[in-house]
Amino acid sequence: MIFPTPANSTLVSATASGGTVAGTVTTSGGNVVLTVPGPIAGGTSFTPPAVTINVTAGSPGTPITSKYAGTSYASPGMTMTTNVQWIGGVATACYPNPSPTLTTTTVS
Repeated sequence: MIFPTPANSTLVSATASGGTVAGTVTTSGGNVVLTVPGPIAGGTSFTPPAVTINVTAGSPGTPITSKYAGTSYASPGMTMTTNVQWIGGVATACYPNPSPTLTTTTVS
């Protein structure tokens, strides 16, 4: 999953914790990227780790709104590779449309 750094803020750090599968976060091009390595067995339900993103606020009076990344299949917010017996690896990409607001904070 990809989370862009919200407008009116500067990325300070990001961490992953909890969930039923381990994950790591990295930063790339102003985005926070959550990676959950596989394999995850077919038919398994899992919860990815929670991602905590710390930012420094910008201009007062302007909200900081966090959302998922992705605007199209060419620019997805989530990608997966699925191994299908007899076919091999199949790449899957998706994006939220519309992207839901995860949090909003007004800087005072």
